[in-house]
Amino acid sequence: MKKIVFLFAIACTFFSCDDGDLTVEEIDLETTATVEACTSDSGIPAGVTLLFKINGTETVILEAPSNLYINEVTETDMPRTATLNSDASSFYRSFDTSITSGYFCDELPSDIPITLEYTAVAGTVEVTTTEVLDSDTMEITGYKHNTVFIDVVFTGTNGQDVRYGEFVFGEMTTVVE
Repeated sequence: MKKIVFLFAIACTFFSCDDGDLTVEEIDLETTATVEACTSDSGIPAGVTLLFKINGTETVILEAPSNLYINEVTETDMPRTATLNSDASSFYRSFDTSITSGYFCDELPSDIPITLEYTAVAGTVEVTTTEVLDSDTMEITGYKHNTVFIDVVFTGTNGQDVRYGEFVFGEMTTVVE
């Protein structure tokens, strides 16, 4: 009887084990990195479509339609929107070495290998735009664009999904030309 119980216990162990990766990946660039874009001499131009955040060896990239970042104030509770994996694309990338904005802005592509990539397969990009006023003249000097991903799902090259009800991408300011 002891042998049967022992064999049953061993069988249960084999059938209940999971050799899968049990670690949970987290995309944590919400508060540790600022939104950047490739700039011109006059600053970040209106109509920017490629935005990124860098934290050492990690980056979050947003490719969005230019109509999300126009210099017009959005109405209260009426952000401009785009659908991820349709109108807009977002990626999380991890590298084996630190990167800079040159990875995105230089003419020649970088040869830095990507060690892990997640692609946004679902969700919505919401952009709320407000005026930036000169404190002395009260003239509009730019527009602040606050970008948030809603109900976003990132799927990794490792097969793992990372989900957020709200992922704060960050703020970017465009200048008035």
